[in-house]
Amino acid sequence: MIALKLPVGLSVLALIGLCLYLTRRLPRDWNLGLGLLLVALCIFLFVLSTGSTYGGIRHALPAVVLLSVFAGCAMCRMLSSRAMALRAIAAVCIAAAAVSALPVMRPWEYFNELIGGTKNSYLYFNDEGVDVGQRTKELAAYYHQVLEPLGDKPFVEIFNNSTELNARGVNMQGHDKSVFEYLAGSPTIAADARFLNKTAFWNHEVLRNRVPSARFGNLMIFRGPCNCQALLAPGFFFAARGMMYSEKPDLVPAEQMLKMSVALDPSAYFVYIQLGNLYLRQGLRDRALQAYSDGSRHASFDPERKQAIDDQIHRVSSQAFDKVAELRNPAME
Repeated sequence: MIALKLPVGLSVLALIGLCLYLTRRLPRDWNLGLGLLLVALCIFLFVLSTGSTYGGIRHALPAVVLLSVFAGCAMCRMLSSRAMALRAIAAVCIAAAAVSALPVMRPWEYFNELIGGTKNSYLYFNDEGVDVGQRTKELAAYYHQVLEPLGDKPFVEIFNNSTELNARGVNMQGHDKSVFEYLAGSPTIAADARFLNKTAFWNHEVLRNRVPSARFGNLMIFRGPCNCQALLAPGFFFAARGMMYSEKPDLVPAEQMLKMSVALDPSAYFVYIQLGNLYLRQGLRDRALQAYSDGSRHASFDPERKQAIDDQIHRVSSQAFDKVAELRNPAME
């Protein structure tokens, strides 16, 4: 991810700096400090590799900062050299990075020259580092110019701050009964490109196979006939999760929300875990077993998760029901 997101010129400088350090071509009094930085970099990259990839470059930014120190060492060494070739390399790296990166006003969306020019490169990734709600202005402008005059309230499925959209005057579809009819008709849907990738759950194939009516970077606008009610499944899950773990839990509507979520899209195994945990709280053994069993069936793509659910099924079946703890839900983390 770092290699794909950093401008090639800056990556080259960082690699040159690492090579200079490893071959002992930097001032000796720099060695201790750079050695500590390199150890910290390796440890951080190891931690990232164990399960933080969903954040993309956003989670890797500390590593980028550490790499920039080595790039700075390379710049210092080459610019202080009498060799014109070394100074020229430093200048070319900086110029190349500036030319490719500075025109991109949204660095989260930036991909370096190795992949940035590839057709549909934005569809190769669905981590949070692709776009963190940076197309709000474009969505608001499109709404006021195109949708608002038609009286059309879009359904917004993007990584966004609803408070900001409301402040910009975007009148959106809510999660009330009317949205079902809207999504079954000829809706306008604003969706992040990262939500269109093929996934093991909440797979928005109905949108992925369509050509967007308008596109603003990673923001896709779809208009026209679409039976898209399944898009509501994540919203119902998150709403139920909030009800279950609020200061004053409200389990009855939470149950209805979870059941609605799996009815719209049964693919998300962790929604069944949440439903099983809810029934566990209510002392409903048979319903809890059914929910966990459904979750196990939909978690077949992940043996580790499936095994955890199967272990919970065994506990619920064989142990004192009031002694069984809720199953840790990975979607809560």
